[in-house]
Amino acid sequence: MGRSAISFGLVLMAGYALVQTGQGAPTAAEPAAALDAIRQYALSYTKNLPNYTCTQTTHQIVLRGLLPPPPMELIEEQLSFSDNKEIRKVTKINGIPASPDGPDQLRGTPLRGEFGYLLDIIFKPETGANIKFERLAKLDGRRVYVFAFRVPQSSGYVLRESKRTIQVPFQGSVYADYETRAVVRIDMKCTDIPRDSEYMNAALTLDYKPANVAGREFVLPSHYQLHFQMVRGLEMSSADYTDYRRFSADATVQFEGVKQ
Repeated sequence: MGRSAISFGLVLMAGYALVQTGQGAPTAAEPAAALDAIRQYALSYTKNLPNYTCTQTTHQIVLRGLLPPPPMELIEEQLSFSDNKEIRKVTKINGIPASPDGPDQLRGTPLRGEFGYLLDIIFKPETGANIKFERLAKLDGRRVYVFAFRVPQSSGYVLRESKRTIQVPFQGSVYADYETRAVVRIDMKCTDIPRDSEYMNAALTLDYKPANVAGREFVLPSHYQLHFQMVRGLEMSSADYTDYRRFSADATVQFEGVKQ
């Protein structure tokens, strides 16, 4: 593996160092009460979001076999959330304005709604997820509850292969703010992937942080790290969400050098 891929892998792992353990044990009843509040928060998360627009900046690299690693791609998208639907437009690729139509628009992030979707899947009772209190910890200096979870195949994560899609179980940890019960991180990995799959491993970390939209504070997507190990190579991406503002139906995406 080339130096650029190794460096990128170190960047992906940096977020894990922010978690500290050993914050003391809660009372016996506290985790159960906290889980009820966290579940209520998670299941109403998407409904309580404002209509917003933000900038998503993604670094991604795809490695194939023993070939020299290609340059890392930098993709900028305008992401809008309106009436519980995502609207995406790729605006720049490696600093060059993207075409408003055509192949450039297919080169955005592989994620589609995971920030809300995973909250719903993990905490919806009918999913049948196994959720257990794990520990108290600190994340970015704030005290958090950490709950371990496992989601069965019937509600599992969808992996898209070249000729089919498969659904596999996944497991991981949910980090929720000790004071507000807001989910601030989901850390998950796929399990029991079939042997004949194009995927060998798949892992995803989602981070949420407070952001201001039209004078109000909401806990919104902040960062994600995605890692796919496949039979034919390795795919890694990492993205940041910035410049949150209220969504306007009259707003247009500005593509440099292209008349609107």
